[in-house]
Amino acid sequence: MSTAKNKHITRKCNHCFATAGEKKLFACSRCKAQTYCSRECQKADWQNHKGACQNNNTLESRLREHESTPEGLLDRLFLVDGVSMHELDQRLEKWVRVHSRALMATTLHALRLPEDVGRSRTQVLYVRLAPRGQAEHQGVPGKFFRIEDAEVVSWDDAMSRKAPWPESLSQLRLMQDESERMDRGGVAAAMVECPPLAVQTVPFGSMKNLREKVREDWKSFLMAQVEQGKKLRMV
Repeated sequence: MSTAKNKHITRKCNHCFATAGEKKLFACSRCKAQTYCSRECQKADWQNHKGACQNNNTLESRLREHESTPEGLLDRLFLVDGVSMHELDQRLEKWVRVHSRALMATTLHALRLPEDVGRSRTQVLYVRLAPRGQAEHQGVPGKFFRIEDAEVVSWDDAMSRKAPWPESLSQLRLMQDESERMDRGGVAAAMVECPPLAVQTVPFGSMKNLREKVREDWKSFLMAQVEQGKKLRMV
């Protein structure tokens, strides 16, 4: 099950980049991955979003179908808390939403984007997760997973990895090209993986005019935030 999946977690319109504080946003009804502020913006962005939308929807359908197969039933014997692959994926969706700001901040510092935003086109942040059981997460979405490791990976290295890495990066490149063409800034990404789920792309847009001082302790920062299981408060 290697369909590439992009998880859009920044609360902005995917076309005009209006924030949730500026306009009321709604999610794409098909894939639930991208958000828009109007039907006009959604329609204008369709050619850019079409590929990712179809892939997200395909993976969702495959995971649901897999649940009732003999292999899917067998998965429950080995996956944490006896969940299915689809349920594990849904947990990851919730975990990513909780830690979206921490992932974005970590990607910014790990790639040293304030020094050169162009690194968003030559590097990605790789985050490897492990699921936690009920005794650890106690039903708190932000604690469904713990971080096993995080590292910066070059674009060439990432493209040489097994599917769906190349497909995911190709979709990311299209997003980057479109964002830069529209003068919206760079698009960076964290590649989040929790085996046996396929690696998933978490993109962050509007990367320009960055003035933050790069922090060297980005990995320990991310781990500490995840251990708290709460959303990062932006100041």
